[in-house]
Parts: sequence; structure tokens; C-alpha cells
Amino acid sequence: MKSQSLVRRLLISTLLILLLLWTSMVVSVAWVIKHETDEIFDSSLQETAQRLLPLAVMQLKTHDREDDDEDDEDDEHALEADEDSLEPAQHDEYLVYQVFHASGRMLLRSHAAPTTPIAPELRQGFQRTAKHLVYIEKTLSGEFFLALAEKSNHRKDTLLSTMKYLLMPLLALLPLSALSMLVIVHGARKPLQKLSVELSSRGGSDLNPLAVKDLPQELQPLVNTMNDLMHRLQSAFEAERNFTANSAHELRTPLAAASAQLHVLENTSLNDGQRQTLYTVRKVLQRLQALTEKLLQLARAESGIAWKSGDVDLGQLLELLCRDLQWRTDLKLELKLPPSPVIVQGDVDALGIVFSNLLENAIKYASPGSPIRVEMSTGPTQIRIINDCDPLPVQALQRLHERFYRVRPDSRGAGLGLSIVQALLEPTSIDFSIHSPTEARNRGFEARLTWPNISKTTAASQ
Repeated sequence: MKSQSLVRRLLISTLLILLLLWTSMVVSVAWVIKHETDEIFDSSLQETAQRLLPLAVMQLKTHDREDDDEDDEDDEHALEADEDSLEPAQHDEYLVYQVFHASGRMLLRSHAAPTTPIAPELRQGFQRTAKHLVYIEKTLSGEFFLALAEKSNHRKDTLLSTMKYLLMPLLALLPLSALSMLVIVHGARKPLQKLSVELSSRGGSDLNPLAVKDLPQELQPLVNTMNDLMHRLQSAFEAERNFTANSAHELRTPLAAASAQLHVLENTSLNDGQRQTLYTVRKVLQRLQALTEKLLQLARAESGIAWKSGDVDLGQLLELLCRDLQWRTDLKLELKLPPSPVIVQGDVDALGIVFSNLLENAIKYASPGSPIRVEMSTGPTQIRIINDCDPLPVQALQRLHERFYRVRPDSRGAGLGLSIVQALLEPTSIDFSIHSPTEARNRGFEARLTWPNISKTTAASQ
């Protein structure tokens, strides 16, 4: 399962909370605005009706007196409203009114008012219809009624406009908040990134405490815990190395004494059975001596000792080691070197241990009668040690660096050679890799050492 980014989770969570809070604020403000505007509009509607009714009655009575001079018609006919007496409005009319006689006859109306009654009932107070909110006011005598109506969608449009203008800043606020948070989080992550880089750049043998200085308070407990863990690991590794080194040193003397006694016995008169037993004992003793030497090399490699650095002629060192090993094996060592000497900076003893372990490993596991190829090239400097053998499974290839691991438990090796090489090269800039099968073949094993492409390379030194 792919792990989620902490920055992404923080960003999404914060933006969602911001969106929720802002939306809640807009809804709360909208509710307050609706409540307050309803009170204000209702009061304004009522007050407007109370101010407008006397003016309408005055206009009607003036109109009635002018008509008395013309004829003596019925009163109802004299009080009919003159629709052309008002100049049409040049804007949206949110309020319309109608003036009625107590009998229910419409006497006057505004330009945009319908010709039919707005309110279903002619009574004082508020009434709501499908299209209007109506307030009806009457005169003290009860003879005239004024119905003042407000379009029902007016308040809704006002509320929606308010909410729209409150929500519009959110469109800019969310991306700006995200950008600001990314900048802030990026700055806050720098100590963590610095700590990560320091840990990743360390070798496996570097267990020195991490610096706590300039770290945020939130990271200091974590770093202190890691330092405590590394201290305990360092103590455990040191105890293990001391045990390995001391055991190997303690074994050297009795093994040397046993070897001397065997040499004395070999010069005495023995029958064939005794000589065969003596040969078997010498082989076991040689394996113990080789294992002791490997344990000492491993203890030295894992101790993190700073090796001396100097000029090392790689070709000369390989020639010396191959010549020394050639007389101990029936396999042919084929050495291929560039025409010019290749000089690197390093510890000749450490590089000698690396090369000898790789050569011994190649000889030990090679197919009978097959040659061991040692090739060196330049640009960049690279050494390849290749033998012929059955290809190794991927799982086995990945575990070859483990101590005491052997692909075949019945093999002669101790399973320490590649562990020693890995430990010696870990603090250096030399790239060490193993391959099986080899390039362009379906079998074989190859150990490859590659130096950085510089004039002089520090090898096996800290």
C-alpha cells in the first residue's frame, strides 16, 4: 500500500476545514441578514403604507371635487382611478400599491400594479401570495384601504446576492491559502529534509550521534531517541567485533601449535591409514586457520579504522595477488590490464584484502577446469573478476553480502568473503556490485569494482 504524503494530507485537511468554516460563516451571516432584512423590509413596508395612504386619499378627494362640477354621477363612478395620472417609472419597481374603497372597489393603483386585487382579503395586516408580500393599511374611518405589495423574490434575490459576494472571495482564498501553506510547510520541512539527507549520506558503519542543534522542538525527541538507539547499536556491534577479534586471536596460537605438531607427525613413520587421517586433520586445520584469518579481516573491516592513503598501482597489486594464488590452484588466472599503469589513492593493504577475497571467492566456486578472468579498464577505472559457474538465483544474489551466508551449505567457504569486501568498501566512493549470470552469457558470476571518473580516487579509506 502506497503511503500518503504528510504535506498533502495536511494541505487537504486544512483547505477542507477552511472551506467548511467559511461556508458555515456565510450560512450564519446569511441567516442573520435574512432575519434582519425581514424586520427592516417589513417595517419599511408598513411605514411606507402608512405614509402613502393619506396622500392617496387626498388625491382621490381632489379628483372627486373636480368631477362634481361636471356632472352629478354616482359616487362609485366618481372615485374610479385615473391610470394615466402617474408618470411611468424608469427603473425596476419592487413596490406596487392599490387603493380600495371599503366596498372593495379599486380606486387607484400604481403604474406596475395589476388591475386585479393583489391581496385575497381586504383586511389590515400582512398577507403572502404566490408573487407578493402584501401589507394592507386602512384609514381611521375605515373607508379606504391601501394594499402595498413587495415582490416575493426581491428579498430572496438580495439574500442570494449577499451570499454570492461572500462566497466569491473563497475562490481566491483557497488557492492563495494552498500556496501560502506550501511555502510555509516547505520552510518547516527543511530541518527534516536536512536530517534525512544526513542519515542517507551515512554509511552503515557510521553510528555517530546526530546533531540536535538548530532542530525544531518537535524533532528533538525523535533525534534523541535515534541517537540513543545508535549508541546501543554501536555498543552491541563493538562488543561483537571485540568478541570476533579476541576469539580469532585466541585461536591463532593453538592452531599454529596444532599445525606444528602435525608437521612433526608427518615426518614420522606412519601407515597409509594414519597418513590419510593426518591429511584430513590438516585440511580441517587449514580451514580453521582460513576462517580465523577471515574473522580478523571482518573485525578490522567493521571496526571503521581509518586506513592510510597513498598511491596504489592497481595493475601491480593484481599481478602480485594473481601470482601468489596461481600456485595454489589448478585453475588458470587470466589477467588483462591496460597498457598504462592505473594509479589510485587508497590503502594498499585494504585493497589487497578486497582483491584477494574476490579472487579466492571466484576460484572457490568456479567450474572445474574453467579460467578466472581478471579484467581492468579505464574511463572510469573498473575491475571485473569473472568465473564460470551455474547462474545464481536472484534471491541468493541479494543475500550474498550477508555474513556466513552460503548458496550451498556443503561448500568449502565460510560465507565471509563478500561481507568483508562490502564492509571495507562501504565508507569509500568505490561502487561494488555482483552479477549472475554475466553479461552476454547465461551463466557465470562477476564481481565488479568501479571508481569514480576522477584522476585519483580514495579507495578503502574514510
